[in-house]
Order: sequence, then C-alpha cells, then structure tokens
Amino acid sequence: MSAYFKTTNFYEKLQFGETYHILNRAIGNENLFNSKDDYFYFLQKLERYILPWSDLPSYCLVPNHFHLLVTIKEFDKIPDKLFRSVKEEQEKLILQAFSNFFNSYSKSYNKIYNRKGRVFLYPFKRILVDDDDYLIYVINYIHRNPFHHGIVDDYTTWKYSSYKAFLSNSSTKIKRDYVLSLFGSGDEFVLFHNENKTKQGLKEYLIE
Repeated sequence: MSAYFKTTNFYEKLQFGETYHILNRAIGNENLFNSKDDYFYFLQKLERYILPWSDLPSYCLVPNHFHLLVTIKEFDKIPDKLFRSVKEEQEKLILQAFSNFFNSYSKSYNKIYNRKGRVFLYPFKRILVDDDDYLIYVINYIHRNPFHHGIVDDYTTWKYSSYKAFLSNSSTKIKRDYVLSLFGSGDEFVLFHNENKTKQGLKEYLIE
C-alpha cells in the first residue's frame, strides 16, 4: 500500500533494513544550535552513535530542530553485533543508540551553556518511509526546511543540510549515489527541488 494512504504513526517501531524520517526539537523556546560549533558537534555525535547503525540519505539542522532521513542497516551489517543482544530485541538496540546520541549531545550542550535539564522536547518522532515516491518528497522537504521556516531566502545556501553534498564530488557520509539514482541524475535532483513538487496526501507525513 502506498505510504500516502496509511495511518500516520510518529513513533513507528524501529526495525533493521527500514528507512525513517526522524525529528526532534529543542525544549521551550530554546535552540539546539547556537553556533557553527554546535552544528558541527551534533554531526560528530551523529557519526559516532548513529552511522554505525544507519545509512544517512539526507539531513537538515536548523536552530531549534533537525530532520534526519536514516536507513537502519540490516542486522548482519551492524559492526560488533556479536556482543550485543539477540536480534529479537532489535528495537531496544536501535532506540538505545539514539538515546546515547541525544544524551551525549545534551550533556555537552548543558556543559557548554552552563545549564541543566532536558535539551530535547520529546522522545524523537519517526515515521516509516516505505515508498520511493514518498522518499524523494521527504528528501526535498528536508532540504527546503530552512526556507520553509523563513531562516534563509535560498535553501541551497544553507550550510547545515546535506543538499550541497549532492552537488559535489568530495567524500561524504551521505548516501549520494543512492539518492541521485532515485531522482535519475544530479540535474533532475536540482530541478525537483527547484520545482518543489507536492503530492496529494503527503502533508500529514511531513513532521515538524
């Protein structure tokens, strides 16, 4: 069944081999990122805690929240799996990786800004992306997020998203070849983003 017509669940069960659109935001009116160092540090934490478990097709970080598109690796592709729990506890394993990620960033953030308490508003939202059409619209949505929120006039200039990685030949942690294959080519990738195409039934699956 198409992803556009299933019941929305912002707290999907996390499973190996599946792709998820993930969001979390800062508590209250605070920011998650106050400086370029914060953005950089968050991405370092992402690489340390999440990328051993997941591939990363796209991301965008804005001052008070972030969007990630992650594909959880198959169980037999997880490094050092032999000293982890059994596969039947898969959601617990993946949730623990995300918990470690958020807790590590929160501790560092609180230390830097001399604050205490929660940094993130809620347990992270996630929705299963199991349709290729939905997948390319989510990638477009994630990259255009800074423009959507009025942070910049041109989303292509935003430094803290994966968009520019698709226009470069430099080494990247982003799954560039895979994503470009979904659009057909680099030119089609750019054109799709510029046209900002929408599809009926998509809005309820775009989490904020």
